[in-house]
Amino acid sequence: MVSSGASESRATVILYDGMEKKVRNESLVIIRNKNGGDVLAVCRGGRGLNENVKTGSFNPGVAYARRGRIPSSAKEYYIFNLEVIGAVGEDGIEQNKLIIAPTSIVELFSDEDDPMKLLSKGSDLTIGHYWGRPNWRVPILKQYINYHIGIFGVTGSGKSYLARYEIIPLLRKAGYSLIIMDWKGSDYAPYFEPVILLDKIKVDDFTVLSYFSQLTKNFGYHGREENPVASAFERALRTVEWRGRTPSEARDLLYRKAKSILELEGSRLKKTETGQLWLERLEASFELITEEEIEKFLGTMEPWEILAEAKDKGIVVIDMSKGEKEQKLAAFYSITRYLKRLMERKQRLDVALIIDEGPQYAPWQPRGLERETTDLIIDLCALGRSYGLSIVILSQGMAGEIGLNSAVRRNLNTQFIGRIHPLDFEEAQKLAASYYISPETLLTLPEGHFYFLGRMNPSPTPLLISFEVDK
Repeated sequence: MVSSGASESRATVILYDGMEKKVRNESLVIIRNKNGGDVLAVCRGGRGLNENVKTGSFNPGVAYARRGRIPSSAKEYYIFNLEVIGAVGEDGIEQNKLIIAPTSIVELFSDEDDPMKLLSKGSDLTIGHYWGRPNWRVPILKQYINYHIGIFGVTGSGKSYLARYEIIPLLRKAGYSLIIMDWKGSDYAPYFEPVILLDKIKVDDFTVLSYFSQLTKNFGYHGREENPVASAFERALRTVEWRGRTPSEARDLLYRKAKSILELEGSRLKKTETGQLWLERLEASFELITEEEIEKFLGTMEPWEILAEAKDKGIVVIDMSKGEKEQKLAAFYSITRYLKRLMERKQRLDVALIIDEGPQYAPWQPRGLERETTDLIIDLCALGRSYGLSIVILSQGMAGEIGLNSAVRRNLNTQFIGRIHPLDFEEAQKLAASYYISPETLLTLPEGHFYFLGRMNPSPTPLLISFEVDK
């Protein structure tokens, strides 16, 4: 029964004798509120109390324990904190506004019951099942899918399993086409088709220029705005048919075109020394722009073709395993920049973009091309809420050096939090303060167990979910 001090959102329950062996942390219960109506709640933060063995002062019970005897259990009792989910109304769960009366009876659901039906609100979309109850499928609110999703957990927590076996089927059932950015090429590429290799993708000229500008320290101009060498290289990228050729041919074509542009411009200005300096810097830059570097960008598959393939097949996986980080970021930037342009033209996408290894694209302190991809993800999140783009980001860490950029994380309005890294303990404490979830619980969650919270969750308090992996 409910003890003294209950409110409309929280209460403490005193367990009947023997129920401590049946009621567990995260058990769902129904409170028969004496003030009116029934209230759905979840048990969190249980404690066992016995005044006879209370530490901090000496008493007869402590003396018995020291001598190896069993103290009296007459004053022993067990309690659980109750986190209120909501009042049971005619149309399901709604906000509870009545104070929960002390001595109200609290009942545990049986195996045959399914309290998830109270949360469904007419939705036929579900994800995983409630902890310990495989027949209790957890409902989700479809209208918040494009408010973006974050999946957090250390290696081995089951992030990729959750994405493969629950998130991806859910998004497909909700009518979304998927583009999956598989950073390692092993989490999704072996399980879905078609797969597009990184070196087949055409990276737009703007992104190629940004990449080589970073590689060559802005073609020797170290950040100065006026940069004739970069301008000549950009014109060469736009005017020469260099993609689809061998690396040697492509490099030679770009060099000769950029050189001819600089020679022409130098003769027009009649500044021989300046023109010679331009050519020297171009030559120095092409010592860094090797055939191996050019080969990274010889792909001819346009971003619009990738989107069309996703729309046609339902899922497209980009296998990024054979590229270096900057090449991966450049390809990602090119694809997502195209999606941004479509939304800026007010085109609805109904596309989900799954980003594995999120901190690679949007780290805590982005630098270079990471800054570009971080800002682009933030823009995609803002536009996606209106034009049907759902961003799904997987990350080992939540905050700090191991986590996502804070501005990106603020845009992930639904989160699945599995076993966290010890460096995320501070983030776990914030969650614990809000929902009675102990930080130690988040540090020790079994594989495949996640707290589900945010806009897609019909419950205002996080629900502990799990899922079955179809072998």
